[in-house]
Amino acid sequence: MFTLHPAASEALADLLGRIARVAHRHPAAADRLLDALSVNAFTAGDTAVGVDALYARFGLLEPRGRALELLPALEQAGALAAAGHFPVQAARVCEALGRIAYQQGEYQLASEQWSRALDLSEVSGHLQTGVAARIGLGQIHYAQADWARGLRQMRDAGEQLAGTDDSYLSAKLALNIGVGSFETDDLPAAERHFSHGLAAARRGGHRVFEAEAHWHLARAALARQRMDWAVADCRLALDIAARDGYPWLEAAASRTWTEIALARGDNAGAVRSTRHGLALAQRIQARAQARQAHLQLAELLQAEGDAPAALDHLWQHLALQSEIERLSLPARTTLAAPPAEEAGAPLTPEELLLHLCGQRQRLAASPPPEALAELKSASARILGLANVIRWQVGSGGLSTDEQPRYVDLLTRHGAPLALPDAALHPCHAELSSLSGAAEARIEVPLYDGAQLVGALWLVDARATRAWTRQELLIASQLALLFEAQGS
Repeated sequence: MFTLHPAASEALADLLGRIARVAHRHPAAADRLLDALSVNAFTAGDTAVGVDALYARFGLLEPRGRALELLPALEQAGALAAAGHFPVQAARVCEALGRIAYQQGEYQLASEQWSRALDLSEVSGHLQTGVAARIGLGQIHYAQADWARGLRQMRDAGEQLAGTDDSYLSAKLALNIGVGSFETDDLPAAERHFSHGLAAARRGGHRVFEAEAHWHLARAALARQRMDWAVADCRLALDIAARDGYPWLEAAASRTWTEIALARGDNAGAVRSTRHGLALAQRIQARAQARQAHLQLAELLQAEGDAPAALDHLWQHLALQSEIERLSLPARTTLAAPPAEEAGAPLTPEELLLHLCGQRQRLAASPPPEALAELKSASARILGLANVIRWQVGSGGLSTDEQPRYVDLLTRHGAPLALPDAALHPCHAELSSLSGAAEARIEVPLYDGAQLVGALWLVDARATRAWTRQELLIASQLALLFEAQGS
C-alpha cells in the first residue's frame, strides 16, 4: 500500500502503517478496517482523516481490480476536501480518480485529474502526490505510443523523487522508465530498470510491483530469445497475480504467456491464455487490455481457420479502439474564444501574446498607470479572465504580518501556481479577505532582480477552472511584462 507522507496526523500514519502490515496476510480484514476508519471519520466531520483512510483503501483495492467500487466515495470525498480547504487530501483524490479513468481507457479524463493533482501538489508542496501524478501523465503518453515524451515525464518524476526513501514510488517509477526504454529499443536500460523496480518492490513488500517486474523481465527475455528466462519470470508473475488477486497484472502477463505458447507451437494454450486475459480485463472494465486481447484472439482464431469467430473479435477490438479514441479527445479549450481580425482570420492566444510582447517599448514609454491598465486588459483578453490583479509586497499590498505563510510560499516556490479550486489554496485563511481570493486563478511571483516584490493574480470568473500547461506558460510570459513595468 501507498504509505501517506504526511498523513492527516501522526496517530493516523501509525494506524495506517499497522493496517498495511495486516493487509499483506489478510487484505479483506484490512479493507474492513480502512472502510470503518474512513466512514467513522467522515461521520465525525474529520474530513482529512476520512480522505486519507479512503485513499489508503483505494491503494489496497485498486491493484485487486476493485477501484470502481470506490468511485462515488472518492468523488464525494473530493468535494468535502475542497469545502474544508484540504489541498493535500484533494490532490490525493484527484490522483486516485486519474488512475480509475486510466484503467478504463478514459485518457482525457485521466489527464485532467492527474494535471489537477499535480497543480495541487505543487501549490501545497506535497512531493508524493506530485510524483504519482507525473508518472500517470507519462503513462498517458505511453498509452498513445508517444514513448519519448512519456519517458521525459517519467524522468522529471525521478528528479522530484531523488533523495527520498519511498519504495512504492521508486518501484513504480523504475518499472515505468523500464517500459519506455523497452519500447524505444534500449533493452539493456529496460532490464536494468526492471531489476531496480523488482528490488524496490521486494524492499517495501509491494507484491503487485514484484509481479509486474517479473512480467516485464519475461518480455525482455522474450526479446532476447531466452525462452527459459521468459517462462520462469512469466510464471512467477502469473503465480503472484493469481494468488494475491491482481487481475490487471494477471491479464497483462497472460498476453505474454500467449506469446510464449506460440513460440513453443502450443496454439491451443495460446488461445486459452488469451481468453483468460480477456475475461479478466472485461471483469475490471479495462478497455485497453480488452482491446488488445480481442485483437490477439482475432489473429489466433484466423490462424486456426475459424474466420467467423476471428471476425467477431476483430469487430470488438475496433469498437473498443473507437471508444477509447472518443474518450481521449481533448476537452474544449478553456481559453477565451479568440476575436477575428478584419480579414476574418482568428487570433490565437499565442498570437495575441506575441503582439503584446511587441508593444513592450511603447508600454515602457507610456505613463505607468496607462501601461498597467493596458497590460491588465490584454492579459484578461488572452486568457479569458474576469480580473487581473498585481499585488505588491509592502504597504497596501501583501504583508509579511498579515500574509506571512503566503509570502513565504511565493518566495520558496518561485514559479507560477495554478489554483484549479480557490478553496484549496494552502493559505486560504490568510487570503480570504483579498479581492479575487474566492475565484480560481494563476498566481505568479514578481521579482526585481532576485527580490520578491509582489504577485500577479490572473483571476477567472468562477471558483474552479482546470488550467492547462499552455496557460501556465502564457502566465509566465505575462508576468515578465508586468515585471518590466516595475512598481
